[in-house]
Amino acid sequence: MCGFSQVWQLSREGMEACNKGDFFTAENNLRTAIALAKCKSKKIHRATMYNNLGVVYQMSGKVQDALEAYSTAVGFLDPGHDGQANLIRRISSKIDGLKQQTAA
Repeated sequence: MCGFSQVWQLSREGMEACNKGDFFTAENNLRTAIALAKCKSKKIHRATMYNNLGVVYQMSGKVQDALEAYSTAVGFLDPGHDGQANLIRRISSKIDGLKQQTAA
């Protein structure tokens, strides 16, 4: 059984840890949140958490992991939904930027 409030708490704590430079804690919290969210959450929630995980990876220099997390986030989103289409564009822009950075 998953408690969704616990999922969001872990996600928030993960991003707080990321902002403090504690990428190990951030990654662990977000991975735990993602695992718990699989049982109840909407796809948009999982997309948000994978996007956050991508941010953690990107900030910690794990570019390939960031690309995978961002791609997974996009996979949960519906391009036919206006709000989600905007999010897809923002995440895709991050992906493109990282790919350009690694190609340079």
